[in-house]
Amino acid sequence: MTAAAFVPVSRNLIVACIEDHPKAAILLRIAHRRAQEKGMKWCAVFIETPTYLRQGDDGSRERVLRLLTLAEQMGGETAHLEAETMEKGLAHLLEKEGGRIALIIVGSVEAEGRFRSLRALPWMRMVRLASQHAQVEIVPLSGMHFRQNLIEKLHLRALRPKDFAYALLAVGAAYLSALFLKSLLPPALFRINDQNVALLFMIACAFVAGRFGLPPGLVASVASFFTVNYYFTVPYHVLKLYTVTDMLNMGLFLFAALLISLFTSQTRDYAQKAAKRELSTSALFTLYRVASNAFSREQALEKLQRKLERMLEVDVAFFLPPMLNPSNIEPAFPVGLTLDGADRKALDGCWTEMKTTGRATPFNPGTQWRFEPMISQAGEIGVLGVRPRGKTHLDAWFGRLLAAIADQTASVLEHIELERSMAETRIREEREKLRSMLLSSVSHDFKTPLAGIIGALSVHRSLGEKLTAHKRSELIEAAIEEAQRLDSFITNILDMTRLESGNIQFRKEWCSMEALVGNVTKRMRYRCRQHKLTVKIPSDFEVYMDVMMTEQVLQNLLDNACKYTPAGTSIEILCTAAEGKGMVCEVRDHGPGLPPEKMERAFDKYERLHKKDTQVAGTGLGLAISKAVMEAQGGSITAANHPEGGAIFTLHLPQWRKVGHKHTNGATNAPFEQAYSGH
Repeated sequence: MTAAAFVPVSRNLIVACIEDHPKAAILLRIAHRRAQEKGMKWCAVFIETPTYLRQGDDGSRERVLRLLTLAEQMGGETAHLEAETMEKGLAHLLEKEGGRIALIIVGSVEAEGRFRSLRALPWMRMVRLASQHAQVEIVPLSGMHFRQNLIEKLHLRALRPKDFAYALLAVGAAYLSALFLKSLLPPALFRINDQNVALLFMIACAFVAGRFGLPPGLVASVASFFTVNYYFTVPYHVLKLYTVTDMLNMGLFLFAALLISLFTSQTRDYAQKAAKRELSTSALFTLYRVASNAFSREQALEKLQRKLERMLEVDVAFFLPPMLNPSNIEPAFPVGLTLDGADRKALDGCWTEMKTTGRATPFNPGTQWRFEPMISQAGEIGVLGVRPRGKTHLDAWFGRLLAAIADQTASVLEHIELERSMAETRIREEREKLRSMLLSSVSHDFKTPLAGIIGALSVHRSLGEKLTAHKRSELIEAAIEEAQRLDSFITNILDMTRLESGNIQFRKEWCSMEALVGNVTKRMRYRCRQHKLTVKIPSDFEVYMDVMMTEQVLQNLLDNACKYTPAGTSIEILCTAAEGKGMVCEVRDHGPGLPPEKMERAFDKYERLHKKDTQVAGTGLGLAISKAVMEAQGGSITAANHPEGGAIFTLHLPQWRKVGHKHTNGATNAPFEQAYSGH
């Protein structure tokens, strides 16, 4: 790769290549200072190679994570690259940035050992490549790299005693398999095919190394060597190597077993790395699903905490500021979480300074928690707390995953809060719209009957003596009619308010339908004086209902029929009852019927059924109240157009019974029929 391969662009980026070294923080401070001097951005880059994966331990990963965290806290960006060599990783970075890099800062470490010049070759090639594309600043780092003892190199700290027991158990299984093979074959044939015995033990070593790592694999290899030598090499049951051939065969066996264990353990490391990538993808996808399905902040936090703990094998806690004290930070989920002094100090530091604190960070007052700030585009949301448990170790990969989870969680909470705010805004707008509609309707509808009452009474007071008795009676009747309409409006508004607030109590009792309809028709006699009212009700049954509220329903239906049908037309009330079907009461008029486009909205609040509603006073609450009352009693109400013309409203109440009531005319179970007419 040459400099000519890059298109010249504005160079505004400084890159610090960090590594696991005691003085690597100097690279960050120099990069930060150079960025301030030149007015550029800066970035800390860590290149992860297979050599680092093999040789790095948990302490090394935590130190690299601490360096990346420190870079973010100093205002820089961080990048993590995976490559076969440091040179290839730097080449990928140069290709990705496309010539934006103005300065590359690398550390110079004194090589140790006999082959110092050979060990420095990769570093020299990386510096040579960097100098072809940008200015390079080499910073001497005093001291050697962190030394790893044998225990750290073999990852023995992460091993369990039972892992070595499983290694010996696998060798024992190979031994039993070899005995079984020996019992099946004749002695001569078994001696000829004794390489199969070696293969059985090789399989056991490969299995142990792939399942439990390199140290148990080495134990299995040594155990297999002695087992084969003692039980399956002549002379049997003796640990001796008599000839050069025997020594060569057993040496090759031991070498092959160790080599298989080594490569199998490397394959295991690569598989673990792939599993980490899958875990990262799964965790972020989980956040996406929670954002799609959660309807409240509490529900989202509960789902996230449960799923993240199961996937990451860590303790997860979310901390959010209370509404009345946003400068403080408190546990949001789980609510009963308690923190000691060191935990609280790290949490407060994370919230006040918006930087990562706790375990594997520069600011760790002795806590086992790691706190990541949750920051969205709108600002600080809260803090994500994670406490590793079991075999979970913090490393650079895990730190990046936690930072991504914290950012995604902040986006999820911001999305939920935005949805809630939008829903509240829609509710407020709808409430204001309904309030405006109600005030507009009430102001007009109340004004019309009041004007009629005032006008009729004023004329009666001014010209009372000069008017004929018939005119005075008409004025009084007009005032009474308008007063009844005004009373109906007020009653409907109060009833709807009580129904929506839930303060109304239904008192059901057995009542004769004949008496109920009779009370309503008597009360509505004057209102229905311009229509012919026909009532047909059997007088031999009672209905279990709230009498006052059911009377209000029937009164609303009659008032609605009188309001929207021409004078002189008929209004009919027909009540029937049948076993298993309950009581049915139909109110039918002979007007224009219901508009088809408004049939489904007939029982909506503030909905008027005709375009000429402005000519007829009404709040649009009567049918809505009727539906609410009927459903609260376990009944129902429906609206339809009659085939012969006009609208028909059907009331249904499920509980009724027959009674042995005798009518005043002496007939038993005779239907009750009345007809009122103003003509």
